[in-house]
Amino acid sequence: MMRETLAGRIAAAACALTWFVAAQTGRADMLAQSLEDLLNTPISAASKYEQTTREAPASVTVITSADIERYGWRTIDEALQTVRGMYVSNDRTYSYLGARGFGRPTDYNNRVLLLINGHTNNDNFYNGAAVGPVLGINIDAVERIEVVRGPGSALYGTGALFAVIDIITKDASAIDGLRVSAEGGSLGRKGLSGVYGRELGQSVEFTLSGLWRDADGQDLYYAEYDAPDTNNGIAEDLDWGRAGGAHGSLRVGDFTAQAMFSSRKTGIPTGAFEITFNDPDASTLDEQAFLELRYSSEPNAKTGVMARGYLDYYHYMGVYPIEDEPHYLEENDSRWGGAELQLRLDPREFTRHIVGVEVQRHFMVDYHIWQGDAQYIDTGYPFTVLSVYAQNIYQPLDDLSLTLGVRKDMYSNDPGRESAAAAAVGKGKSDAWIAEKLEEGGDPASPRVALVYTPSVSTAIKLLYGEAFRAPTRFELFYEDPDAFKPSPWLVPEGIRTTEAVWEQRIGRDLLGVVSAYRYEMRDLIDEVVDPKDEIALYKNVSEVHAEGMEVELRGQIGDRGRGYASYAYQKAEDADSGGRLTNSPAHLARAGVVVPVLPKVYAAAELLVESGRLTVQDTKTDAVALLNLNLSTTDLFGGARAALLVRNVLDEAYAYPGGFEHLQAAITQNGRDVTLAVEHRF
Repeated sequence: MMRETLAGRIAAAACALTWFVAAQTGRADMLAQSLEDLLNTPISAASKYEQTTREAPASVTVITSADIERYGWRTIDEALQTVRGMYVSNDRTYSYLGARGFGRPTDYNNRVLLLINGHTNNDNFYNGAAVGPVLGINIDAVERIEVVRGPGSALYGTGALFAVIDIITKDASAIDGLRVSAEGGSLGRKGLSGVYGRELGQSVEFTLSGLWRDADGQDLYYAEYDAPDTNNGIAEDLDWGRAGGAHGSLRVGDFTAQAMFSSRKTGIPTGAFEITFNDPDASTLDEQAFLELRYSSEPNAKTGVMARGYLDYYHYMGVYPIEDEPHYLEENDSRWGGAELQLRLDPREFTRHIVGVEVQRHFMVDYHIWQGDAQYIDTGYPFTVLSVYAQNIYQPLDDLSLTLGVRKDMYSNDPGRESAAAAAVGKGKSDAWIAEKLEEGGDPASPRVALVYTPSVSTAIKLLYGEAFRAPTRFELFYEDPDAFKPSPWLVPEGIRTTEAVWEQRIGRDLLGVVSAYRYEMRDLIDEVVDPKDEIALYKNVSEVHAEGMEVELRGQIGDRGRGYASYAYQKAEDADSGGRLTNSPAHLARAGVVVPVLPKVYAAAELLVESGRLTVQDTKTDAVALLNLNLSTTDLFGGARAALLVRNVLDEAYAYPGGFEHLQAAITQNGRDVTLAVEHRF
């Protein structure tokens, strides 16, 4: 029955998709980016210097500003959901990104690395990457999103296990003035945003963007709480969210400054973490900010220099009501800074050397948990990281290049582990045992090897190998609840080894095909478990993961102004000990999208997202799902005005994503049909 139902849904969605293709008429005024332009788009996340996607020693997808505008994506996770081999989850508080069959519930995206113009945006407590509404960046200011699959620790260090995602913002010439937008829609959604860019003189330019969004949400019913003392399972007025943020940049010659601030507060409608269900005070607040100064120059044709310094800020506040008791409050305050120096040397025309050093000082990593007058945690966990990296690109033939790289990350012993060592002495542990624990895991070294063969201008074959690590987060090491959770100061880093083969083929003038096959092995996976000795939970290095999969994608142009894509991914990720499939890991992912002009100055876009069911942490399985999204948008109509009408989940599909261990619900229901109207004026 489920297969028949899913087939019917896919058929209905495919019919609607086909209608949009058949409806292509007329021409639009906007110049569409050609396939040739896309292939030659410069990217920097794969090697820390500009290359084309064809040259990059990695499997890369580039999401362009034209894609963002025509498909109507409003947040980064909506765009990433369309990338081959990637999928999202949402527990109605945070959005989570899965890649190649790996998406642990409530991991805060700490196994992917998120950059903004090359600046790492993961926080230093959960190592979380804010890919959803938490990230207060105006997507209208984004020039492109570079998605570099596979291990990235050889260049970036901890957390880059499955992907490095770099959000590149538009320069002043691309914005050229002021754009102001307003939007409203279902669930009481409303928002304002703006983008400004101006060239102030020769080699001087300034950009500024910002947004404010507010959503009332909806009342939600959860059968698991259906009882008179829990409001019969209905969470009222708790699905709300408010977000805002700003990003700015100033470039003067070879010097660039960029800064960002982001803030988002939202309710918790699911009763997660055993809080009082339907309490109006349940909420989370996430704030992030950074300032970066960068110098980048090429003193001569054979030498390049990049130097940067930065300061970062992260603040989290969680309010967790407990029935008939004071609220349980959790707060994290973090400040850190760092500097990086990179040299590029091209001693001969067929070789390039990249060497770099980076130091980070996490001088404030404060963590507080209290309830009324009771202080459970009130301490800090500062630490320092010194990193060195090197990369060599050797091109013995015009059509063959070899990339070799490695990075070494050295972590200081922090007060948290020193306190654990002192406690171990009190429990009779030997000096040798303590020394072994302090050294366990060592200072990770992350190598990469890539062979890129381009026998013709239409073909690129890539053989890739890489290793990456994720250092245990401050939260995993030191979180403690006297009755329910204990710290794990002796965790060692997770590691991953990935092997991949990629074939990129230009098919005629208007079509590009990509086929890739990969295999990876994860070791020392950190997960939440219950200690049978005392029935108290903790984080532990529990197992290994073995995975393999394949991805196929076609991207192309449709006529003079249309474009489309289609992809399929098969992914098999299993626990090495049990042989069981991982939770929150769909075996099949299919994506398709098409954009065509239907009237002069009017585009229609349709997307179809299909995936198989996922296993939950409660050993149940979600249903397979097919989602159809439609967007109708215009180019400049009159006086610089534009408009867009986005309808997500057009068929009003009922579906759910797996919850985490903190949820009573096995799966969290997602939104039905959702409509957004946006208008913009350019000055």
